[in-house]
Formats: sequence, C-alpha cells, structure tokens
Amino acid sequence: MTIFIPISIAIILAYLATWIPTLLKYKRHWQYGSKLPGPPAHPIFGNLGPIVGKKTEDLPSVFINWAAEQRDQGHSVMRVMILGKVYAWPLNGKAAAAIIDSTTETNKGDDYRFFDPWLGGGLLLEGYGERWKSHRKMLTPAFHFAKLGGYFEVFNNESKILIDLLSDFSASGETVDIFPYVKRCALDIISETAMGIKIDAQINHDHKYVQAVEGYNKIGVLVSFNPHLKNQFIFWATGYKAQYDDYLSTLKSMTEKVIKERRAAHDSGEVEKETSKRMMNFLDLMLSMEESNQLTSEDIRQEVDTFMFAGHDTTTSSTSWACWNLAHNPNVQEKVYKEMIEVFGDDPNTDITLENVNNLNYLDIVLKESKRIIAPVPALQRKLTNDLEIDGYIVPAGGNVTISPMVLHSNHHVFKNPTEFNPDRFLPDEVSKRHPYDFMPFLAGPRNCIGQKFAQLNEKVMISHIVRNFKIEPTLKYNDTKPCLEVVTKPSNGIPVRLIRRN
Repeated sequence: MTIFIPISIAIILAYLATWIPTLLKYKRHWQYGSKLPGPPAHPIFGNLGPIVGKKTEDLPSVFINWAAEQRDQGHSVMRVMILGKVYAWPLNGKAAAAIIDSTTETNKGDDYRFFDPWLGGGLLLEGYGERWKSHRKMLTPAFHFAKLGGYFEVFNNESKILIDLLSDFSASGETVDIFPYVKRCALDIISETAMGIKIDAQINHDHKYVQAVEGYNKIGVLVSFNPHLKNQFIFWATGYKAQYDDYLSTLKSMTEKVIKERRAAHDSGEVEKETSKRMMNFLDLMLSMEESNQLTSEDIRQEVDTFMFAGHDTTTSSTSWACWNLAHNPNVQEKVYKEMIEVFGDDPNTDITLENVNNLNYLDIVLKESKRIIAPVPALQRKLTNDLEIDGYIVPAGGNVTISPMVLHSNHHVFKNPTEFNPDRFLPDEVSKRHPYDFMPFLAGPRNCIGQKFAQLNEKVMISHIVRNFKIEPTLKYNDTKPCLEVVTKPSNGIPVRLIRRN
C-alpha cells in the first residue's frame, strides 16, 4: 500500500506534465492576443460567450458588428479568442494581403480538421506543400479555357429541366422555395460535366447526397462554435456522432459509385478515352493519372469529393442569393432581363453559348454585387506555422487567420451603405478606387479557387434561363431569410418566391 501512493502521484504528475506544452502555447497566445484589437474577451473562455449556442443564421451579425466596431476605432485587424486560441480577422483588403499573398502560410485552419475524413487530402484542405502543388498542376487542365465552351450543352440542358420543374409553380401561382431546385440542378451539372455521370438529382428530389452534404456541413459548424462538442463522449451522447457517421457513409459511397461507373464505362468501351488532357473531364483526367501511377485511388476519391461538394454547393448559394436579390430589386431585374433580350433574342428557349454569355456586362456586375452582399463562402481559415505580421500586429505561430469575405465585403469604409444592393459599385471607375482584396468571393493568391471560371459561367447560364422565362417576386421580406454562417452560405428560410411567366 505504501508504494501505491508514490506511484499514483508519479502518474498524476506525468499526466499533468503532458499539459505543459498546451498551457505554454495558450499563455503565448493570450500574450499576443491581448495586444491585438478586438472585442472584450473573458480570461478563460475568450469571446465564446456571445457565439456559443447561437443558430448559424444569427452568427454573421455578431462578427460583422464586431468588425464594424473595430474599424470605427481605426483598426484593420480584429482578434477573436476562443478557449486560448487566437483567431485574427483582417478587416480590409490591405490587411488581408499579408496572408493572401503568403507562399508559406497557406495551411488550412484548425476547424477544417472536422472535414478530414471526407475531404482531407483534396485540393481544398491539403496543406500548401509539394503534394498540393503537384495535384493543382495536374488538375488545372480540367479547367482550361478551351474546355469551357464544351460544358454549355450540359449547362443548357439541365437549366431547361429546372425551368420545366419551376413552370408548374408559375402556372399555379404557388410560392416555391427555389433553393433546393437550384441545388439539384447544380449537382446534375457538376456530375455530368466534371464526372461524366448523369445522376438525375432534379428528378430524384430526395437525393441522399444533397441531404448528406447539408447535414455534414451543419454539424461541422456547430462543432466549431460549440467546443464542448469536440469532446468525443459528448459528441456521441448528443447523437451527433451517429448523424456524422451516416452522412459520411452516404458521401463516400456516392463518390465511390461515381468513380466505379466511370471506370466501367472506360473498360467496356462505352466511353472513348480522350488523348488530350485539355479535352478530358475532371474524373477522366484523374483516372488517366491513376493508370500512370500519378494518383492513387484514395487521391481520386478525395479530389472527386472535393469537386462534387465545392462545385455544386457554392454555385447553389451564389445563384439562389442572386435570385433573392433580383426579386427584391425589380428595377435591377428588369434591366438584367432587357440586356438578355438584346443578347439572346426574344425566344427564352434559345441555348446560351460561351460567346454570347460574355456579352452580359450588366449581369456580370449584378452577380458581383450579389456575392458582395452575401458571400457564397462566408469565411476560410489559415493556421500559421510562423509568427505573421498583419498591419503592424503580430499573430503568433499556431494561431489562425480567418479570411472572411462576409466581413471584408461589409466594410462600410470601402462600400458605402454596405447593406444596400447597388451593382454600380462594380463599374470600372469604382473598382479602381479599392484594394483588389476588398472583394474576393473566390479568394485570391496562390490558393484561389481553381474552378471559379467554371462556377461563374454555370451560374450565368442558370440565371439567364430563369430570368428569361420568369419574373421573380419575393414572398418574404428580404431579411426574413438570413444567410447562415456555414461552410457555404445557405438561406435560413430558403428562397421563397413567386414566378410569373414572361411569355
């Protein structure tokens, strides 16, 4: 018995000693964090109090208001502390350049670890190392300008299916939440153009993949802003673990099915292999790299998952919010429609081409203003490997930098009356007055969105088909559906509109 006590004490001391590095790191973060401007922080919980337990639709106003207060005090960076971790938020484009232009500080932030089992290893989450650079270089041909025109047949065909489905609501005069309809259309487009597989999500309204993407992302955000859920027992006891496992299984099995079907199509001769990388779709390009041992099967699964998710979810958000902004700004909507008539003619069934869609100059600035007022991706993170200076302030190694289009685009010192929808902000003379990084819906620098041109064209084609066929009227006040602070900005109450047939 006498020997048991010293052994127990030794075990306890050894356990406590394992916490020393963590405590030293927290101490260092607090020391640096206290020198950074930001909202008042609790000595233990930091700024967790005002955000823990809030719904995702209530979170954007918290960060936007904090940022506005710091800007009015003359600051260009804001510190948010969460349980001893520093999160630095650049508040304007000039401050954001310190992290955007860095070629070394490009690793994803702590909150992305939740997504590792699903997307880890893909271009979205992979650290900026040799593996990331080699994958980026290999996959760039799939988004080459020479390929974009070839996607328009699918863009048009799937958009026309969307119009047919929405026509029932136009005929009856019923309100329709167009968000899920746009989402299924975008998923069908991405699966057919990038993967060469038709999954008919527009016909199958209860497609499990769509539900799994939304559910998985929502749990990820809840865990990020509710640290107690990072405890595995609590995560399990609250039922989130079972949901998480179910969503993850659905997401992976869907991707594996897509890859398996495309492999089989190649092996059977049903699909003839292209010889030029520039002519291959995204999945075919990766399968050719698997044959030459440049990519493994798991590499392909991760990249397909990444592109399936990012390629349809961000386009859905951007297109849906654009419809909401057009519905609440009828004068802008009418001007967009008249431009389309000038470019495409009177027949709303006319196919849209790469050549004529590039003549939609007014639509272009309207969509930019829509992405400014509600950013499709509200925030991204970088985890620092070294101390980083942002506009005279030091953010410590191990801290996170939050690059938030949601916050940057609401800067009232750059965008006067930021809640007002005004496409003229993107006229050339106005753009020239701003820092390039004051507006960056697709990010910028070495980790900018590889598929941004694809996404922009996809959105323009869908919007063009909708506006040429229907006048969009809202059935809720503008702020009665709110942007949710999730991985991709979805509307809290959908996009409920009335569609009035134009012809």
